[in-house]
Amino acid sequence: MAHTPLVSVVIPTFNSANTLPRAIMSVMGQRAISWELIVIDDGSTDNTLSAIQQYRLRLGDRMKYHRQKQSGSSVARNAGIDRAKGEYIAFLDADDEFGPNKLLRQLELFCRRPELGLVFSDFSCIDVNGELHRSAFNELVEEEGPVRMEEIAPRQFVCDRRLVDRMVVSYVISPITAMVRRSVLGSEIRFPPGQQYSEEWLFFLDVAAKCRVGYVGEPLSLQHQTPGSLSLTSPVRNTQHQAQAMQRILERFPEASSDARRKLQGKLAHCFRQMAFDHFKSGEFRSARTAFWKALQHHADWSTALHLAQATWAARTQRSAEESTQVPVQVG
Repeated sequence: MAHTPLVSVVIPTFNSANTLPRAIMSVMGQRAISWELIVIDDGSTDNTLSAIQQYRLRLGDRMKYHRQKQSGSSVARNAGIDRAKGEYIAFLDADDEFGPNKLLRQLELFCRRPELGLVFSDFSCIDVNGELHRSAFNELVEEEGPVRMEEIAPRQFVCDRRLVDRMVVSYVISPITAMVRRSVLGSEIRFPPGQQYSEEWLFFLDVAAKCRVGYVGEPLSLQHQTPGSLSLTSPVRNTQHQAQAMQRILERFPEASSDARRKLQGKLAHCFRQMAFDHFKSGEFRSARTAFWKALQHHADWSTALHLAQATWAARTQRSAEESTQVPVQVG
């Protein structure tokens, strides 16, 4: 008889042969839940297949493995969603792991409140220095303050209907913390490909805009930060990706409150100012001028206007110097 799962767990992986077995074992350790595991191999060139072979043999039809050409984590997660058979879908990254009660505790909240379409949780994190952060969610949302929610059972909450406004302003839900009702996704809601940094933010905004959201106030997953992550290795490029994400959110969620949009506009202006300073320090004065101008468009202030004037003067001086060094071509 074919296995009919309650939860589909999707793991995208790329060259993670060393950590993927740990992630798989954390799914196998889930308590009293009917699940299937879907591993999407995004064109790995290491020994991923051989590293998970024993688990494929042990799990049989409970584990699906699909290999695709390298297309990025969004395409990989979407491939998992499209193959999922469970009523609910959970996401796990190949270098992270679930706690043993992850699926059970989230399903309990779904059962208590059937109108929920998405449930997320607190999580723990081991940073690049090996330090354990037991309640990483509270650290994640600290800047904007706590998310408004109502406790309906011990450590189980239903989020305020204004959660979307809160999510417009800042990143709140990461994939390893989430479980989503598959029917909410339908055929329309997917991770947007090619949106590095913002794909998770946009995906969960789309989900939260469509349904009520619950929260389990326990760290149910463990994230392992690695030195190779984009946010740690390329701050300049990461700032550019953040700005692109914020611009797309402003375009896609015009129904957000004016206060939420104002806060996001301020953050976007800060990103453009940071990019402008980076360009200016590198002697890229024309690019700095453009970035300062974009910052002013999102948040007007005298300091940015002054820096724009300085960048404009520097760009003109640089252009004049370049023109004066050009050697005229002799004809005839």
